[in-house]
Parts: sequence; structure tokens; C-alpha cells
Amino acid sequence: MKKYLTFLLLNSLFLTGYAQNEKPPIYVGLQVSPNFSYRVLSNNSGESRVDEDIDYLNNREEAALGYRVGTVAGIKVTKNWTLEAGVAYLRNCTRLNLTFGDDVGPRRGFINDNEFTEGELETCLSYVGIPIRIIWNFGTEKTKVLASFGLSPQILLDQNTTAKLSNGNDEEEMDIDSFEDAAGFNLSPSLGIGAEFKLSESFFLRAEGIARFGVVNVNEDSPINSYIYSSEFNVGINYVLQL
Repeated sequence: MKKYLTFLLLNSLFLTGYAQNEKPPIYVGLQVSPNFSYRVLSNNSGESRVDEDIDYLNNREEAALGYRVGTVAGIKVTKNWTLEAGVAYLRNCTRLNLTFGDDVGPRRGFINDNEFTEGELETCLSYVGIPIRIIWNFGTEKTKVLASFGLSPQILLDQNTTAKLSNGNDEEEMDIDSFEDAAGFNLSPSLGIGAEFKLSESFFLRAEGIARFGVVNVNEDSPINSYIYSSEFNVGINYVLQL
């Protein structure tokens, strides 16, 4: 009996020591994500004319294609939980369809020019961000289901507006001054769901749908609050470091 208890105790100590000495997997990766962004607008002045401007924008503004590229590093803290952080460059764009002949306002585009019959304004905000997220996974060694929650502080790098005008035959494209000034900081929470596929002992692939939410007003000194929302399809290739 004593020999049996001694064996169990030694075996338990051996297994505990192995678990403590085992290093959690660490990986690095590259991510690419096409996205569609749109704005949620609200009136911060209380004036009725601002509500009219918001109605105008809501009726004519639509999501436009942008993208995000980033590098990440992660550590699998447990079998089912991973902590990930990185650096990303992202571009969020929206498109305003122009209606010629409308009254001119600071957010309504161009004075009517009979030379053009249709047009659009595409405004893009470029940021560098530090995405941080926690990832839950469940599945087999080769295929896993993922769910994630993240938060990304972002610094504005550039704001540009491009006008695309047409008369039905010829097209003209030009950069113009933006009608609204963007704030220098944004904070974007995210929720994601997707899958992970093991490619080899060192590489794995992730494919995820991610929704990002606007919680910071990105309009500076404007009677209209603007919050950026986006949806993206994120694909990442990751390499497990052999430490």
C-alpha cells in the first residue's frame, strides 16, 4: 500500500512539474482585411437645420470599400484562450452620392455645373492602431471555432476626399478639401467569429468576420457627431515560434 501511494505521489509531482515547465505557445502573424465602413450620425447642437443635414447625408451616404493590414503576436495562455496584440494600418471610407441642383451647404457638395450630371464624394480616414483582443477557441487540433473581443486605440494619419464627376460620357476625378475635419483619435471595440485551420506544426490560418463599433466622435468642431462602424473579413497567416 505504501509503495502504491509513493508511486502515485511521485507520478503526480512529475506531471505537475511538466505542466509548470511547459512553455505556452507564442506566435506571430500577418493579417489582411477588406472592410466596408459607414457612419452613424447624431445632432450635438439641438438645431433643426442640423437634423436636416443629417437626413440629407443619411439618404445619400453609403458604405465604401477600405482595408486593414497588420502584424500581430499572440500567446496561448490556456488551451482555449489566447491573448493577441499588434500594430495595424487601416483605411475607413464612406461615399456620398451627389445630386446636382441641391442647395449648397458645407456638407452638401458642389455648386451645380451643367457639365456634370452625376457624381460622388469618397472620404477616407487612415489610421494606425494598436489592436488588442482576447480569443476563445474550441475544436480539434486541426480545426477550431473562434470568438473574439477586442479594443483598438487609433491615431489619425490622413484624411482625404476624392470627387468623381461624370456627364455620362467623360469622367473627372480630383482631390478636394474635406468638408469636415476628423479628430486625431478613435477607439474601436470589436467582436469577431471565425475558424482556425492548422496547416503544419509551425503554421496556422485564421479566417474571421469582424464587426467594429464606433464609440468616439471622430468629427472635430462640428455640430454633427460621427461614429465609424465597419464590417470586415479578416484573414491571417500565423507562425508558431519554436522557443
